[in-house]
Amino acid sequence: MKEMAPSICASLLLSLMLAILLICPTSARLSVKADEGVLHDICSPHRDPPFCLKALKSDPRTVTIDLVGLTNISIHLAEVAANKTFAFIGLLVNKTSDPKLKPQYEFCQQFYESLVGDIEYAKDAWKGGDYFTVVVAADSCLTSTGDCRDEITTNASPLLRENKEVSFYCETFLLVSKRLSGLS
Repeated sequence: MKEMAPSICASLLLSLMLAILLICPTSARLSVKADEGVLHDICSPHRDPPFCLKALKSDPRTVTIDLVGLTNISIHLAEVAANKTFAFIGLLVNKTSDPKLKPQYEFCQQFYESLVGDIEYAKDAWKGGDYFTVVVAADSCLTSTGDCRDEITTNASPLLRENKEVSFYCETFLLVSKRLSGLS
């Protein structure tokens, strides 16, 4: 019976060391400061890297926060842009008499209703520390803007420009949240 004690101690020690190794990289990733290099790394795969950088730097807290805080900023930026465009789509639906455009705007209105819901879901997941769900919600936001873009058949629609901007904010949100969750 005494001979088993060293192997149990070794097993416990090995388990403890493994747990520390698994936890430390996660904690280290969460506490990474959003310095210039990190921002450039996050924004480099963006369709418009200068947009991404400018958006993230638009909040004065960016220079002093970590990836958790930067994700919150990116959620907020996407939320503001999405709500503004959602309201704009409502105006377009109400004032458009074009029988081809009106149903396109109505579809976009549905996509944006979903998009706004996804952002709310992301905010709740972020508060709960469920960063993988934040990534899923960010990806859904980007998909909704793509669905709206695909619905509009005329290049003259004022919605295309607004939707593109929201798409860029959603892409920024996705890239930051992927970095936080370790998926990038």
